[in-house]
Amino acid sequence: MRINEENLQAMFDKAGVSKERLHSALIKMGKKNLKTKLMRDKWSEEHPTTNYCYVIAEFVFCFFAPDGTIPYKLKGIPGDDGLHRFLRWPDGTVVDLAVDQFPNYEDVNYELGRKCYFMYPSPSKRARLLAELYGVEKNTNETKDTIIEILGDK
Repeated sequence: MRINEENLQAMFDKAGVSKERLHSALIKMGKKNLKTKLMRDKWSEEHPTTNYCYVIAEFVFCFFAPDGTIPYKLKGIPGDDGLHRFLRWPDGTVVDLAVDQFPNYEDVNYELGRKCYFMYPSPSKRARLLAELYGVEKNTNETKDTIIEILGDK
């Protein structure tokens, strides 16, 4: 069973992101902004977060997350061919605005996640496009010049 709407909405509220605006922006991005044919084939307007976890995590990290937020990657989710990306707020709360893409929320074990980096420079072209379509005018976290400063050495 997918994540229930109440738990998903709690993550959106924590991040200060509108689910409706994010989903609308992702629908505008569509499948053409996904990297592989397999990703494009799995994407749908019904579940617009599918295969956009990296872009969504980077977007939230760069434009909404408080200082001290750490990006994570998670392998081995059934039906996911790559690394799922999510964020952990400084208070330990998981913010994963792309988790609704998974048919079985019980398969997502955040405790197995590992700290990771985003590509440099961040935000990426696709994260900037998502921000533009969402309606973010500028990076609200200007103190986050690089991920390396936040995570330090691996």
